[in-house]
Amino acid sequence: MRSKICLLLLTLLFLIGCGEKKSSTGGDTGKTVELRVMWWGSDARHKATLDAIKLFEEKNPGIKIKAEYSGYEGYLEKLSTQMSGKTAPDIMQVDWNWLYIFSKNGDGFYNVRDLKDFDLGNYDEAILNHTVIKDKLNAVPVGLNGMGFYYNQSVFDKAGAKFPETADELFAVNKVFKEKLGDDYYPLDVSDEKVNYYFINYYLLQKTGNNLINEENKMGVTKEELADALRFYKRMVDEKVTLSTKDRAGLGNVPGDQNPLWVNGNIGGTYEWSSRTGVFQDTLKEGQVASGNYIKGIGDHNAAFTRLNMAFAINKDTKNPEAAAKFLNFLLSDPEASKILGLTRGIPSNKKALEVLEKENMITGISKEVLDKALAYQGKMISPYYEDERLIKIFAGYVQKLDYGQIDVDKAAEGILADMESSLKNILR
Repeated sequence: MRSKICLLLLTLLFLIGCGEKKSSTGGDTGKTVELRVMWWGSDARHKATLDAIKLFEEKNPGIKIKAEYSGYEGYLEKLSTQMSGKTAPDIMQVDWNWLYIFSKNGDGFYNVRDLKDFDLGNYDEAILNHTVIKDKLNAVPVGLNGMGFYYNQSVFDKAGAKFPETADELFAVNKVFKEKLGDDYYPLDVSDEKVNYYFINYYLLQKTGNNLINEENKMGVTKEELADALRFYKRMVDEKVTLSTKDRAGLGNVPGDQNPLWVNGNIGGTYEWSSRTGVFQDTLKEGQVASGNYIKGIGDHNAAFTRLNMAFAINKDTKNPEAAAKFLNFLLSDPEASKILGLTRGIPSNKKALEVLEKENMITGISKEVLDKALAYQGKMISPYYEDERLIKIFAGYVQKLDYGQIDVDKAAEGILADMESSLKNILR
């Protein structure tokens, strides 16, 4: 009798254990898996992503997505805090160069190649290689991006001017703007600290054939070359071709698309990533954004920047890697999700998503034009450390001193190179 009771108890415990078994994908156990997903972007990107999440949850009732989203400003700081405190979400949108901040040895994120539920066949190896560190695929590329010039067509029409295509034409157009529209109109704004950084490097690359930080992750230009580029920028500020960083501070240091002078039509153009054309269009009170050609006449070298616009990484400590892979695969390759997301994250690098958008004739407009021009005029690839926030802050600090009259061009160039080189060595340790 006692043996029968023991057998019955063992059977009962076994059944209870089976009933408590968890499934990483929600499975048939009735347990719901929750995934935290974090991204930055515009309102249009937020809405599209939330709609895609809703569709995923309808098709996968065992998985619940907790969306965490914001603008770009402050996003990296928030992510850094979460990563160091081990409170980062299961899936996070990252800039491709951030991978080298959080995963120098390739072990900071989940190796996507270890996820059986994620289809890597939809990507070219050359694109995937951008997110490989120490032979580990740290993130999934989302799309390609290119820096280019785009303008408010209405402002140029109002001035009776054409988009500048050379440095000389840029200064000539500025005179037309001042004569026809007034002193508070600018043909091009590069005062945002990141845009300023990109623009001065654009000048350097076209003039010298080298980036400020080269492929070997070292300073790639001389003091004289950088001083020449800064002198060109200072001329733009002095003649009011562009706002200065001092002017921008007076406007609240808001991003370029939110600058009231852009919103109200006082700024003719900008130098920005192709994925942000829609953002600049959306904030205009009136007018139409159009793609311009690259401003040349500076040097003989191709100078457009192209890179991955962003990527999605999976937390290496996620408790639900299969569910994370399932969601990410859906978000980036499902035909219905692809239609919903459209170009809110740029032109997709996922072949299946790209095919859907092309079939639906959705890959058109300014973003594609800017990217196509960038791909045709691309120069040397930028270092993964080129966009490190610490280096940009150093550069921006010296440009600010230059704009406030606290330092001359030569001293600014000397200080930038010395301080960036020192910081870069610390970053690479």
